[in-house]
Amino acid sequence: MLDRLREDASAAALLADVFDFDVARLDPVEPVRLASGGELRPIAGDAAGGTFFLCGNGPVLYADSEGSAGIVAADVDAVVRLVVGVPTWHDVVADAPDVDAMRESFESSYAELKAEEPELDRLRAEVAEKLDLGEVDVEELLAALSRCLTELSPGYVLLNEDGDEYDRL
Repeated sequence: MLDRLREDASAAALLADVFDFDVARLDPVEPVRLASGGELRPIAGDAAGGTFFLCGNGPVLYADSEGSAGIVAADVDAVVRLVVGVPTWHDVVADAPDVDAMRESFESSYAELKAEEPELDRLRAEVAEKLDLGEVDVEELLAALSRCLTELSPGYVLLNEDGDEYDRL
């Protein structure tokens, strides 16, 4: 997926401009590492100063600029599906593991985002087609995000350069 994004400038631009997943922004706010000593590689950033990290060849950890972090997707393909399918995913993480509450938060925040970006549904479909994402099912994405936050995140503790733990998303 990352190679595809490097090759398709229009898809990468859509992800950065509309879905706040910028594969060109790879500088985290501060030096960080996993408590386990595992591999951590930045793969994208967002406008709020957050960074998406690939943990080895597995899950994707998101670290915000306020000192919170957590696993948000099982792999790179899944994180791209998440940011496209649930572009307001930041607004739902506090409701995990309650998928019904996550859906309610998503519906509310998505309506607000659509008011600002009336072409959002078309842009979601366009980037999904460009990247061959297939059908993006919000229910499945929310359930997967909930599992990542509650089941996977505890095994991926992020530390800053002083050894202080990031809070959980």
